[in-house]
Amino acid sequence: MPSVFGKENKKKQLILKLPVIFAKIQLEHHISPGDFPDCQKMQELLMAHDFTKFHSLKPKLLEALDEMLTHDIAKLMPLLRQEELENTEVGVQGGAFEGTHMGPFVERGPDEAMEDGEEGSDDEAEWVVTKDKSKYDEIFYNLAPADGKLSGSKAKTWMVGTKLPNSVLGRIWKLSDVDRDGMLDDEEFALASHLIEAKLEGHGLPANLPRRLVPPSKRRHKGSAE
Repeated sequence: MPSVFGKENKKKQLILKLPVIFAKIQLEHHISPGDFPDCQKMQELLMAHDFTKFHSLKPKLLEALDEMLTHDIAKLMPLLRQEELENTEVGVQGGAFEGTHMGPFVERGPDEAMEDGEEGSDDEAEWVVTKDKSKYDEIFYNLAPADGKLSGSKAKTWMVGTKLPNSVLGRIWKLSDVDRDGMLDDEEFALASHLIEAKLEGHGLPANLPRRLVPPSKRRHKGSAE
């Protein structure tokens, strides 16, 4: 009986850590967050399964998958790009679809910020990182911040693990360290993680941080500094 309870406790611990596990896999293997199932739904489903019946990981299958992605898919990409060029004028254009292909860092003009005359404030606008912040917080606190902040060396060690070039990580650091204190608090770390994931998905980085990406606690501070 004790062994049964031990296995159940281990199972619950793994399920609770699923957001952290997902984030780690995304960053280590450069997998888009959109390729993962809904984390909360997955946790609910896993609670009903017997982990002892799961098949063990087969490295050879992963190697075969990497081989396919690296070589076979690479050969198909030029054909897909050609097809996109041929269909440039086809499909829905304008309206809500305008600019969506340009990634999350497109700066909107002043007339595009609000629709139908709706008024709003930059300081009150929803932070686009909010939806994933709980996932990033798990990683942040596992890195053992001191007084609510990660030192530059700790943050660098984690960021280097994403396998992005140092030049790119340097730009992400400059964008994320909003208050320029050489450390990252939980919001700045979440911002850095968001930018890293966006870069791994193939999006570009902005030259300057768009207002909607500035952490809520830094918006007034950044505005006064500017």
